Amino acid sequence: MTRKDPARRRGWAALTQEARLFARMSAFGLAIGVVYWFLTYEPAGTVLLFLFGVAAGVGAVAEIVGSRRKGMDAEADTTGRAPPSAREGGDGPDVEPVPEPGWAPLGIALGLGGLALGATFGPALLIAGVIVTLLSARSWLGAAVREARVARAKEREAVDRPQASPPAP
Repeated sequence: MTRKDPARRRGWAALTQEARLFARMSAFGLAIGVVYWFLTYEPAGTVLLFLFGVAAGVGAVAEIVGSRRKGMDAEADTTGRAPPSAREGGDGPDVEPVPEPGWAPLGIALGLGGLALGATFGPALLIAGVIVTLLSARSWLGAAVREARVARAKEREAVDRPQASPPAP
């Protein structure tokens, strides 16, 4: 087994750099949370450090699952360029639509902040955080579904539209 053969790598070496970063951040947050608790016995900081560790762990798992779905094959284009069909001279735009801006991500962040603070300061903030998070997530999901419908309709319209033939010489 050689280190240069990506198909045969196992364990830590098989992870992407991003997954390793998130895993190290998770371990750091959890370890510092334990140390902070035993040094200060202060619940707010301890909860926030633990939540930082858990959130980074979720990011690591998401990156691992996402990278495994991509296949991680040796022929993958690592240049960061768009596929040939999305560049000029291709047979059509394969570019994903850019989502419209909205306030839902900020609402989710505020709601999750309320959840974190509610774990320390009481159920009122916890309940408010849950409500704000759920309403914002519903709003964001609804906007994403609407945007996907519009994109699919434009795609169907482009496919159904007859291609203009080049002018005869």
